This record gives sequence, structure tokens and C-alpha cells, in this order.
Amino acid sequence: MFCQLPSYAGANKMDLHQIQLSYQVEEDRLLFRVSFKDGQGGLQEIRSWLTRRFVRNFWPGVLQTMEKQVALAQPAAAHASAELVGMGHEASVSEIREAGGFDAPFEAAADSFPLGDAPLLITAAHLAIDADRPLRIDFVSPGRGSFEVAFTATMLHGFCTLLQEAVKKADWDIELVLPGMAAGGAGPRVLN
Repeated sequence: MFCQLPSYAGANKMDLHQIQLSYQVEEDRLLFRVSFKDGQGGLQEIRSWLTRRFVRNFWPGVLQTMEKQVALAQPAAAHASAELVGMGHEASVSEIREAGGFDAPFEAAADSFPLGDAPLLITAAHLAIDADRPLRIDFVSPGRGSFEVAFTATMLHGFCTLLQEAVKKADWDIELVLPGMAAGGAGPRVLN
């Protein structure tokens, strides 16, 4: 499954173009592909492996960071951050679907692979948030380097959806549930 995302001109000199997460049966890992457009319009791709262990440890950090982002952006609503994350997820995924973002084919014709064409094995991720800035995730592979991706709220929710779908296909017995969402993706919980 893949997603064409709106680009964000952040601190990096390259704009995020597409992301793809797919389960590779023979590796029992998720192949995470990220493509960027460089300043000259060339397409660069970074490939990495995400293991079950990594995903299981990474997901709670993503959830905490999403709730912190809501609290930073809307301090008066910090008490309802879980529900706001769930509503934001529904709106973002709907926006991506309506724009055909989940249906666009992943462009596999990269001009270069800045970290090599063999996938990096990701063992850690560092998440950074600041008010009025996209979430930045630095994916780390010991000895091979790291790469940072800046996710706007919509892009982050698209990434979470891709991760949820890939984990379902992997049948790893992990359920990735977002705050404010009922288990099984039944939609946001309603407060009375």
C-alpha cells in the first residue's frame, strides 16, 4: 500500500513525495520506502526495513507525540487530545482518499538512492515536535545512517493508516489503534 502526499517544504532541502509500506513475507518485515524530490526535481528514494519489534515499540511514541501536538496547538483542549487525534485522523484519511492519494501508483523510477539501494534496518526513531511545525521523525540504522521525515498532520495520519494496513497484512498479532478511535477502526468514540 502506498500514499502520494502533498509536499511540505521544511528544514530539509528535499520535499517528501511518496511513502510506501509493504509486508515482505520472505523477510517477515515491512519495507518502508520514502521518495523525495530534490531541488532540481530529481526523485530520490530511501528504503528501510521495519521489524515487528520496532513497530511495537514505535507506535506508542507516535501516539504520545500526536496527543502532545494537539495540546501544543490547542492548549485549551488538551484534556480532549485523544478524541481530537481521532477526529483529525478521520478527516485527514478522508482528505487523502478523496484526493486519490492512496490510489496513486508509487513511482519506482528513482534517480538516486542517497543511503544506498539496499534497505536500512531501522532500530530506533527519534520524534521531535515544536509548536506550529510538522512532526519530525528521524529513523536510525546503526552504522548505516539515518534519515528524517517531516510529517504534516495529514501526512502523519496517512503514514499511520499505511502502517496499520501493513501490520494487518503481516499478521503479527499487533493492533495499532489511534487515540479516540474504537478498536477495529469502528470510528471515533463519542463523548456524551
